[in-house]
Amino acid sequence: MEILKEVLRSLLANKMRTFLSMLGIVIGVTAVIMVMSLGAGMKESVTERLTSLGSNIIMITPGFTGGRGGTIAQSVESLEEDDVEDILKMCPSVDKAIGLVIGSFLVQYRETNTRSNVYSAPADIFHILNLKVSSGRTFSQEDNTANVAIIGQEVAYNLFGNENPLGKKIYLVQGNRKLVFEIIGIFERTGSILMFNPDNMILIPYETGKFRVFQTHGKVSMILATSKSADVAQRAVMEIDHLLYTKFHEEESYYNIISQQAILNVVSESVSIINLVLVAITAVSLIVGGIGIMNIMLVSVVERTREIGIKMAIGASRLRILLEFLVESVVITFVAGAIGVALGILGSNTIVNTFGSQYGLKAVIDPLSVIVAFGVSASVGLFFGFYPAYRASRLSPIEALRYE
Repeated sequence: MEILKEVLRSLLANKMRTFLSMLGIVIGVTAVIMVMSLGAGMKESVTERLTSLGSNIIMITPGFTGGRGGTIAQSVESLEEDDVEDILKMCPSVDKAIGLVIGSFLVQYRETNTRSNVYSAPADIFHILNLKVSSGRTFSQEDNTANVAIIGQEVAYNLFGNENPLGKKIYLVQGNRKLVFEIIGIFERTGSILMFNPDNMILIPYETGKFRVFQTHGKVSMILATSKSADVAQRAVMEIDHLLYTKFHEEESYYNIISQQAILNVVSESVSIINLVLVAITAVSLIVGGIGIMNIMLVSVVERTREIGIKMAIGASRLRILLEFLVESVVITFVAGAIGVALGILGSNTIVNTFGSQYGLKAVIDPLSVIVAFGVSASVGLFFGFYPAYRASRLSPIEALRYE
């Protein structure tokens, strides 16, 4: 306690030197806290966005052939309605599976037109992709063969502006064909997620699309499936892969399987690596701050040489002198670490409040990162403060008393 009082007296007596000693550590800890909190927030935001269209989603798409010797790769029309039934029957880890038919159409309303992706899908798509309507309604059993459509926010704005689209008629135009559809609902705004962009989507009933729009003869553009739980998601992928691998006679190029969990794992790993690199870069400023502390402490030893000699002359041991300077270094870095943590949290929240709504930023303050910041700052004080403290303790009392 006596050493701590002496240290505080010395620090308060030399406020500018203390401030300069702390500055590098404050900047370093602030940068580390901001990077860690914003990085964790980014990871959480990406995860929420990827799971906002549902959970445990598995997408099966046709493969590609060609692409060699100057030829252009072309999609294989390999997936069929029967594959959907086989997946439901023969893959016990699968909960739901539906086939989708997708096409790009010119969409007209009076003199206005836009281009949009038209999805023909069963009503289960609302549950699988967690699709919700902001106004209107979803499909009912009576809509299976009806010319009704649910449109995204971008489509609604491009065609209708501020006019209410519900109940209005639009035309899907492909070549010389014009098919009229009544709008019964408008999707909530979600943005582009995975392979879907509900904001620029027009959804029509599967039977309507199959017989009147696409005339696919049992072919599907994509199969959407969900596993029964996150724990069996990978097993569901393996079951589907085995089924299709057997169907296509051990030819994997006829299909692709993309699981939501695999995408989440890749994104999570990528974000973690980026965060680690950024933290390592910002941590360099802690080293710079530590070197600054060592330099200023060495200057302090020189300035206080006569004081050290007097203390030794009246009985202070070399260990007491070493501890005094070492504690001074640790107190500087600990207080600087506390200030840096506070500024880091404040800076993270300021950035989120300023740019969060525009770029989807979040700040997640992990208690572990705060503990690590304090621990690292104190360790820097011990490491870089030891040599000046050791040098002070090795001074000769007689030579120190003679120093001017």
